[in-house]
Parts: sequence; C-alpha cells; structure tokens
Amino acid sequence: MQQFEIQFDGVALRRRMWEIIPGLLSWSTLIGLGLLAFAIPYWIAIFVIAYDVYLLVRIVYMSVHLLYAYRRLNEYKHVDWIRKLQEEKADMDWNKIQHIIVIPTYDESLHVLRTSISALAKTDFPHDRMHVVIGFEDRAGESAKKRAAALKKQFGTTFGTFITSFHPDGIPGEKKVKSANATWAIQQMEESLKKKRIKDEYILVSNFDSDTVVSAEYFSYLTYAFLHAENPYQASYQPIPVYNNNLWDAPSFSRVIAMGSTFWQMIESTRPERLVTFSSHSMTLVALKKVGYWQRDVISEDSRIFWQCLLTHNGNYRTVPLYITVSMDAALAPSWWKTLMNQYKQKRRWAWGIENFPFLMEGFIKNKKIPLSTKWTYTWRTLEGHYSWATAAIIVAVLGWIPVLFGNPSFHETFLSYSLPFMTRTLMTIAMSGLIISATLTILLLPHKPKHYGPWRYALIILQWALVPLIATLLSAFPALDSETRLMLGRDLNFNVMQKTRKRVTRKGIETV
Repeated sequence: MQQFEIQFDGVALRRRMWEIIPGLLSWSTLIGLGLLAFAIPYWIAIFVIAYDVYLLVRIVYMSVHLLYAYRRLNEYKHVDWIRKLQEEKADMDWNKIQHIIVIPTYDESLHVLRTSISALAKTDFPHDRMHVVIGFEDRAGESAKKRAAALKKQFGTTFGTFITSFHPDGIPGEKKVKSANATWAIQQMEESLKKKRIKDEYILVSNFDSDTVVSAEYFSYLTYAFLHAENPYQASYQPIPVYNNNLWDAPSFSRVIAMGSTFWQMIESTRPERLVTFSSHSMTLVALKKVGYWQRDVISEDSRIFWQCLLTHNGNYRTVPLYITVSMDAALAPSWWKTLMNQYKQKRRWAWGIENFPFLMEGFIKNKKIPLSTKWTYTWRTLEGHYSWATAAIIVAVLGWIPVLFGNPSFHETFLSYSLPFMTRTLMTIAMSGLIISATLTILLLPHKPKHYGPWRYALIILQWALVPLIATLLSAFPALDSETRLMLGRDLNFNVMQKTRKRVTRKGIETV
C-alpha cells in the first residue's frame, strides 16, 4: 500500500508539472523580456525587429495556405458527391453507410434547434439512413421537455430515427460539460438502433454543436471521404467551420474573431499532419467506442477525442480535412457588453484546450509503442501553438515600445533607438497588408446580405480588420494567457454555454430569437 501511494504521488506530481509548464513558459517570456528591455534595451530592440520579421514571414506563409484552402473549398462546392458515390467503386457499398448525428443542447432556443435540424432534413443523403438524437440536460427542466416534444412532433418521421434524450444530473465522475451529454445521448441512440441490427463498421458519428447548420452535401461528402480514406477507422473527419448564422448581426470584434477562427481552420486543413478535430466534426462509431466515447469530465472534448484516439492507436491516427462548410453562430448577446464578455469566455474556453497537454504527456510516457518522432512532433506543436497564442500579440503590441520609452540614455543616443519605431511600424504595416486577403475572403464567404442592412455594411465588414491588433491582444492573447494561468495555478474552468442570439425580420419588425 505504501509503495502504491508513493507511486501515485509521483504521477500526480509529474502531472502537476505538465500543468505548470505552458503558463510558466508564457509568463517567463513576457516578464523576462519586459525586464530585459529595461536592462539591455539595445539587444531587446534587435530581438523585436527579428521577431517582427519572423511574424511577417509566417503571415506570408499562412496567407498562401489560406488562399489554397479557399481554392479547394470553392472547387469542392461544385462536386456532385452522390453521383461520385454511385459511380466510383469502393471497398464498401455506400448504401450500407449509416449516420448518427448527436446534437447536445442545454438552453438553446427552439428556433436555433429547428434551424439546425431543418438543415439536416435538406441534405441530399438518404434520410432513412440518418439517425438524429437531440441531447437535452435533465437539469434544464420543463422548458427542455417542451422543446423536445415540439421537435419530435415536427421531425419525428423525417429521419430513419429521431429521438430526444435527457442527460441525468450528478452522475459520479462527470462534470457539467457537453461531452457528458453527448456520451449519454449516443448511448441512448445505440439502444434505439439495436433492433435494426446495424453493424458498427457501417456507422459514422457526427458530434455537432446545437447551432450547427450543415451544407446540403455534407453527409454524401463525408461518406465519400470515409470510403476512400486510407485506414478510415483510424481517422476523424473535419469540415470547415464558418459562423454565418448571425454574422451580419454580430459586432465587429465578434466577426473578426469568428472569421479568424475560420481562416485558421482553413490553413490547418492544408496541413493535415497538424490537423486536430475542432468543434463540429465526424468520426467512426468503431473509433469512438474503442476509446470509451467522449471523456465526461473535460471541456475541450472536440480536441480531446482526437488525442484519445491518437494514444489508443499508437500514434497512427489522423484528421482528414473536408472542404465543405458547417455554419454556426458568432458571439452575439442582447447587449454589446454582454457580447464582449461572451466572446472573451468563448475564446478562453477554446484556449482551455491546453488542458490536453498534461493528458498527452502522460499518455506518451505510458505508451511505449508510439514512435519518439511522433511524440516529439505533437508535443512541440501543442506547446508552441498555445505559447504563441498567449504571447505573440502582447510581444508585438507592448514589448517594442519599452526600449523606446524607458531605455537608458546611452540607448537613446544610438541610431537603433530612433529607427526602432519606424522599422517596427513598417514591418507591421507590410504584415497588415495580409489583412487585405482576409477582408476579401470574408466578403466571398459571407451569406447573402439581409434586406434590413444597406450596402454600407460591406464597408464596415472590410474596415473591421483594422481592429486586428487590438482584438488579437485583448480577445485572443489575454484569454489564452488566462487559461494557461488557471491551469498553472490548479484552478479549473467551468463550461460556459455561450448565448446564441439571432435577429430575424417579422411583420412586427426586427426581433431577437
């Protein structure tokens, strides 16, 4: 018993170390560079210039990938996936493929849920092979039961199976998170499908946010990608998330964050060796059951499920990019201030994916079958990605001014002291020219303009990209640093359900739903 306790303490201590490392690196960098800017301003000025050059090169590199992703997205939009399924032979008959769609929800409005399910009903995949479960939380009370009844009445006969489930509150080992609801919901669906005797090998599972509106060809494309993938049971399938449901109505900072997230996912799609599942995605039921479903005590279940599969399959698991969109809601609440707070919390929740770092490190230590190169690659990408997220914008916005404002007299006598602001401003201006691509793609990816907005709205959407330096610091770097600090201090993060508000035109005018 004593030996076990010592071993347990050792594992706990090691895990605590993994939790501390990301925050420690970020804070050490920011505090260390800040102090050095006072002590050795000349060398910090050189570092700032070099760092700006590095960011410029990186922006050019990512812009090329972004344009390539948009080209692929535009190409695949015109593909008739049903015809390809009918004409091209695969190892498995596409007519055997079934889809389970899991939609966990807590307090989303009936309008939001109806919009999402209606989109499923408009897809071109045979509806008798689509099985939809809407996962409500039991603690949502009577209002959830009324919404469930209304949905069953409207969509009960639209699909091969349509059920609603109610996830009980207070199950031991669970937290109040989406993953617990999703796991409960799919298990209820499996019970409902038993009588149909569908083999697990033929089932694909899509775990969607409650506001997800799929493209009409989504499931036919997903089926094609699965049937033609190498080792299809060792892969997840990731569409491109856009936030078009209410993007026209959202404030500028919310639109920039939403489109920035879309652009990042587009860039990652062109580098599938880096791609990790995010938000709404799909995978096989075989892979999902092999890892014991979504872990019921984590917030970032969308990325955690990828890491679960990677560790289970000894590093031989990947994410296949799907060049098709799924549309969701941008942060939008009844008031501007509430929207700002929701946006910060949403970004912090996304950054809370750093909770996967200790899980991944412990998994790498325990699994000796994963190649060392794979372990090193994923360790570096995970740590570097979150580190840059929390520090890059702050370094650019703040650090470059410290030597100029607070440098010693000898530094102010140098040519570098006078040229630093000019050089930094010039490099960042060149880098900001990359935002022309972002502004252009934003217009191209926008849904049709609502009638109650005039043409001036397009100008506002283009000009909003001038806010990027401020938004990147306040609504991206700060939330990321917040998450890393919480993990470092051993403070948990509660799952915040982002309020999903939309505006629609009625006879009475514009109303919020």
